[in-house]
Amino acid sequence: MSDLALRELRKVYRTKGRPEVHAVRGFTLDVHSGELVGLLGPSGCGKSTTLRMIAGLEDVTSGDIQVGGRSMVGLDPQERNIGVAFENYALYPPLTVAENIAFGLRARRKNDRAARVKAVAERIGLTDILDLRPAGLSSGQKQRVALARAVVREPDVLLLDEPLSHLDAAQRDTTRRELRHLQKELGYTTILVTHDQEEALSLADRVVVMNDGIVQQVGTPDEIY
Repeated sequence: MSDLALRELRKVYRTKGRPEVHAVRGFTLDVHSGELVGLLGPSGCGKSTTLRMIAGLEDVTSGDIQVGGRSMVGLDPQERNIGVAFENYALYPPLTVAENIAFGLRARRKNDRAARVKAVAERIGLTDILDLRPAGLSSGQKQRVALARAVVREPDVLLLDEPLSHLDAAQRDTTRRELRHLQKELGYTTILVTHDQEEALSLADRVVVMNDGIVQQVGTPDEIY
């Protein structure tokens, strides 16, 4: 786990013949090692764009992203030791749960991959479904598989994009508790993107409130509300 520093981060979309779209406007934030920070705001406020820039899935217009003091700007996603769990899970239908979890470990030796998958599956509670394929899983199970795939590579930073959005109320409550316990146990520096106020306040050490690409407020849940 490492510190994450965002410095005057900006994202401008430019399309010929159309006005510029300023998606993120001067985002500056220090995330401490092991801290979980929630980015909270309505759809289109820039929170997911910020997450995608950290992951290397969107180019940075200007500013800097540093992990452990090292700039990530200009590095390909595979060059950044950053784990991402996407809102839509992004699981591969033909692969088993074990194969999905191991997908990010393709460069490692087979024995090492198997050991890492087993360890993560035990910790996240997936041991009994490792041979199943995504089509046979519940939404909650798919979310845990996506999380396992994100953490199996032991990332410096973990990014969670709307991790509970596809779960029903009962599943959200259970998974919220599990996610918070797991994040504290593993100690990953984590960014959580959500539009759900309750989710942000119950999971995050600090909350960043965004609107129209601008950071409007930063504080602990008690300070925010």
